[in-house]
Amino acid sequence: MQIPEGVVLLDSLGDLQPGNTTPILVCGSHCGGNSDLARQVKNCGVKAVFLNNAGIGKNQAGIRGLTYYAAENILACAVDHNSAEIGISCDTWESGTISHISPRAEAAGIQTGDSVKEAVSKISYIVKDSLLTQKSERFESLNRSESKDSKKGLKKQIKAQIESVDITIADSITSLSENNFGDIVVCGSHGGVSAGEYAQKYRLKAVFFNDAGIGKNNAGIKSLETLNAAGILACTVDCMSAEIFNGQDVLDNGIISVCNQLAKIRNIKERMTVKEAIKSMTL
Repeated sequence: MQIPEGVVLLDSLGDLQPGNTTPILVCGSHCGGNSDLARQVKNCGVKAVFLNNAGIGKNQAGIRGLTYYAAENILACAVDHNSAEIGISCDTWESGTISHISPRAEAAGIQTGDSVKEAVSKISYIVKDSLLTQKSERFESLNRSESKDSKKGLKKQIKAQIESVDITIADSITSLSENNFGDIVVCGSHGGVSAGEYAQKYRLKAVFFNDAGIGKNNAGIKSLETLNAAGILACTVDCMSAEIFNGQDVLDNGIISVCNQLAKIRNIKERMTVKEAIKSMTL
């Protein structure tokens, strides 16, 4: 697979580092988000980003990030979740088709229906411009106090109890740390492979994801069986029942769409609410 100069592929935005020097990011993550996430992406030197539309979902949360990236002057495109597997950046690059675009993308001549490769070919000027401005802009962005504030906001977790069960609520599973070993986590992340790797890394007891519209090759729920083999109870909620990147909404309004065998053993069923599923874990 040949990747043009100035383009980086990442399965998760959680893998994006402050020292990044590559201006065009093709990423397997969803195109949801908020101002903090968009600012962090900008502070990592990204000028253009391609992300999965995650089935679009409730309140169009799967493409909400387009507005926030536009506010940070980042060219942004969402990729159809049926054209590329969520959480798999190489598939986004090889097979992704643009479904939604920001104003900067439109101004650059990118259209819905373009392949990701076609879209990237239209913005090669970004790579040249970036080489001229990158060094000074990164120095400024890394020294802005808001950079630290935005990262702190993205790492936010809430502890709660449902039916006397302790749970951790997070918008993104990438916010987990060693302090979350063995937790029951309700998160706003998709249930794809890359998200499942975080659940295994911290040996969660159970995890609830967004199904991101399920999408190509069932990518939005693909981690569930792997997690089952790892001894982790896992479920996804319908992307139309709860917003992606909104852990609280998954807890409050999420409706189970798919559950692994360990969940079924605990009498968790499709169409249950997340709160009902957590209650079933105690029975």
